[in-house]
Amino acid sequence: MEIYLWEKDVESAWKEAQAGGCRHDLWMTLAAARENDHPEDALGIYQAAVEPLIQFKSNDAYQRAVDLLRKVNELMVRLDRRDEFDRLLLSLRAAHKPKRNFMALLNSARWK
Repeated sequence: MEIYLWEKDVESAWKEAQAGGCRHDLWMTLAAARENDHPEDALGIYQAAVEPLIQFKSNDAYQRAVDLLRKVNELMVRLDRRDEFDRLLLSLRAAHKPKRNFMALLNSARWK
């Protein structure tokens, strides 16, 4: 998969990743490469990465999770799924209410 990405053959990289999986960093690279032409694919990758980041329970991880949520928001707005993003935020707020620093980052984020 790395070779396909290096060769900028995103479609072949996508097929390989779907068939055999890959490391987290390669999923993120692949999502970024597919955002424009295949937003639904990128959306799934970004959404799946949010919760594991939050579980690290560090300010850096919380910031990275919010950054990913910004991408999720942008893609959902493009796909006319804004209501789904609102439900995702409500779910995250309910599940992680005790994480004050994460809540503060969510509250300070400017969602479209």
